[in-house]
Amino acid sequence: MYMAGKGGVGKSVCSAATGLWASGLGKKALVFSMDPAHSLSDLLEVDIGNRPIEIREGLDAVEPDVNAEAKKFYERYRNLFKALFEIMEFQIRPDDCGVMPGVGELIFMDRLYDVYIEGDYDMVVIDSAPTALVLPLLKLPELTTGIVTRLLGMKSKWTKIFNMLDPGFGDAVLAEVRRLRSKAETMRNALIDPETTSITVVLIPEKAAVLESERLINTVESHGVTVDSIIINHVVSGCDCDYCQKRMSAQGGYVSHIKEKYGEKRIAILPSYGEEMKGKALMEVARELYERGQLRM
Repeated sequence: MYMAGKGGVGKSVCSAATGLWASGLGKKALVFSMDPAHSLSDLLEVDIGNRPIEIREGLDAVEPDVNAEAKKFYERYRNLFKALFEIMEFQIRPDDCGVMPGVGELIFMDRLYDVYIEGDYDMVVIDSAPTALVLPLLKLPELTTGIVTRLLGMKSKWTKIFNMLDPGFGDAVLAEVRRLRSKAETMRNALIDPETTSITVVLIPEKAAVLESERLINTVESHGVTVDSIIINHVVSGCDCDYCQKRMSAQGGYVSHIKEKYGEKRIAILPSYGEEMKGKALMEVARELYERGQLRM
């Protein structure tokens, strides 16, 4: 389950609550943070690191360290990086991978691929990066497959040249390119398979968040990936003060708009709790989403 949306709308809270509910149903679940500003540790009140850690029976969580993952990624594709950069006298260090445009998404895809192939979990909840970072990730498998296919189309010419520079180097580059394409295709197939992946967009009923969420849904679905549910978070209700009445009036228009435009999707409403939802309070969010039947698991 992929939780997507604008930064600051509550994706991490919804991800953590979903993981807790899944483990309560007897599923073995993993909450996987893709947000560079990891917040799962704060919400679950456990020190989470680069390797999965048990939160409670049936629930693990992980906050991948981008620098550590960048080094692993570099080692896996050392020859490919050498072919792309060092041949042209650009020196690339393992630490550079995490900050290179587009490579960060590849690194996360590589780590997610490992989780997917290992199959240790019944359910993986992905606490995604903000929209600006998640869109390239969703486009990545298709894009990577196209680029790698073109490289393979030139394999005969380039393999001979690389092998002349360093015996066996061209063949090693070709093997890494094929491996990367295979992983990209596997993840793309998983993303577009509704039996494997579901995407939930989290938003708050404000103009900027609604517009960005609409763009996200349009982009995702244009790539063949279905958004099946929407969570509208921080909805104010049950207060007669002037401030809350004004907020309720403003929010009501956006809530109605989302329900009308996306009536075919499951739409869940989360109230404004008036406090930070973390620790034991996350179960209250989980009950609101799943026990009340607003979302299915």
